[in-house]
Amino acid sequence: MRAVLLDTTLREGELYRPFKLSVKVAIAKALLEVGLKRIELTLAYPPRTSPEDLKKVLSIVNDRGAEAVIHCRACREDVENASRYDPWGIAVYMALSRIHVKHKFGKDNHEEITRRLIGAVELSREMGFKYIRATVEDASRIYLEENIVKLIEIINILKDAGATMISIPDTSGLLTPSISREFFEKLKKHTQAPLSAHFHNDYGHASANTVEAILAGADEAHVSILGLGDRNGIADLYEVTATLTDIHKLEVGIRRESLRSLYEVFSKLTGIKIPARHPLSDEARTIRAGVHQAMTIKAPEGYIPRMKLRYDFDSPLYEVTPFISKKLVERVLNGYSLDSKKIKELTEYIGTEASRLGGRLSIKKIHQIFSENGLNIPYERLGQYFGYIRAYVLLKVKNGQPINSLIEELASWKEVELIQEVSGDSDLLLIVKMNPGVEENIQKIKKAFGNAVDRIDLLFVC
Repeated sequence: MRAVLLDTTLREGELYRPFKLSVKVAIAKALLEVGLKRIELTLAYPPRTSPEDLKKVLSIVNDRGAEAVIHCRACREDVENASRYDPWGIAVYMALSRIHVKHKFGKDNHEEITRRLIGAVELSREMGFKYIRATVEDASRIYLEENIVKLIEIINILKDAGATMISIPDTSGLLTPSISREFFEKLKKHTQAPLSAHFHNDYGHASANTVEAILAGADEAHVSILGLGDRNGIADLYEVTATLTDIHKLEVGIRRESLRSLYEVFSKLTGIKIPARHPLSDEARTIRAGVHQAMTIKAPEGYIPRMKLRYDFDSPLYEVTPFISKKLVERVLNGYSLDSKKIKELTEYIGTEASRLGGRLSIKKIHQIFSENGLNIPYERLGQYFGYIRAYVLLKVKNGQPINSLIEELASWKEVELIQEVSGDSDLLLIVKMNPGVEENIQKIKKAFGNAVDRIDLLFVC
C-alpha cells in the first residue's frame, strides 16, 4: 500500500508562524494544486483563533474533493466542537511516555491518561468521522526508554476502540534514519493497525526518518512546506517527495514538477525565505569551484542530480570567486572572438578581483570588468550564468487601498522573490530579481498599481 502524505503546513506549520486568512486560503489552494489529498487543520479556539477562518479553509479543501483533518485535544469538548465543522477526519492526541505522564499530567502511570485517549477515539467513532487518528505523543521515547510491548499494547487498544490511524510521533526528534526504519518494521510486524509517521527535526533527521518509515511500511507520513513546525520543524514536503520519487521511484501522488513553484509562492506570501541549505534554494544550483564549473558547462548532471535539473532548475548558476574557471569565462564570451590567451588573462584578472573584493564578484562588477575590456555583454546574458542582482523595493500604499489584493497579484510575478508587510514609511517590502540600470520591473509595478501606490523606493543589494 502506498503511503499517504498528509500536509500539516496549516496546523504544525502555524506553530512556527500563524498566517492570516488570505494566506491560509492561498496555501490551501496551492497544496491541493500540487496533488496533496490530505490536509490537516487546527481546531479553532475562539476568541484566540477564528472559527470563520477554519470554515473558509475547510470549505476549500472539501470543494476540491480532498480530505480535511481537524487536529484537537483528546477531550469531549474538542471532539464535539470538531464535529460541528463536519470535516472528513479528526486527530486527537495524548502523551503517554513516563516523562509526559509525570510532568504534564502529574500521574504515576499512563493507564488513566490512556483511558482519556480511548474515550476520545470512541466518541469520535460515535460522531461518525470517516478518519480517526489517535496520536500517541512521544511514542519514540516509549520505544527507546521503556519498551515496545507497552507501545504495541496501546496501539492495539486504540485500534480496537475505533482509531483508523495510529500516529507514533518522534516528538523530540530522538531517532536516526536507521532507528526509524527499525522502529516501524518492528511495529508493523506486531500490529495490523495503520501507522502514521510524524518526525521532528531536532537533530536534522526528520525528512530522512520519514523516508525510512515509509520504506518500512508506514501508511501515512506528515510533512509541511519547508518542514515548518514547532521548534525547528518536521519533515519537509519537498525533501520527502523528491527523495521518494527521484531516488526510490515511488509514486506518492504529488506533481513533482510543481514543487518548486509551490515553494516560491509560499515564500512570497509568507515572507519566509527558502534557506540556503534547502534543496530548492538558488545555492543548491550554484557552482563555485573552478573545476566543477568547467565540468558543468558541459554536463551539469555531473554535479546536480539529473532529476533536479528536470524538475527544479533549468541550468546551474555560477559564482565568481578566486577559483573561477577559464572554461566558464570562455563560454560566457562565446561569439566575441577572443583568443585563448586573452581569455586566460581575463580569467586571472577576474579571479584576482574576486579575491581583492572579499571573495566574490557581483554581476554589476563582472559587467564592469568586461566593459573595461571592450566587451559589451548584455546583463541578460550574464544573468543566465551568474543570476540576477536582487533589489529591495519599498511600496507606500495609498490609504484605503486593499493590501491583500496587491500581495496576491505580486505573488504571481516570477521576478518577485519575497513579499513582507512592514510598518513605518512603507507598507510592503519586496525582494525582486533585477539587473542594475534596468527598470522594467519598477515600470511594471507603476503600471499595475499606479492608482494604489503613493511611492516606490528602490535599493540594490551590493
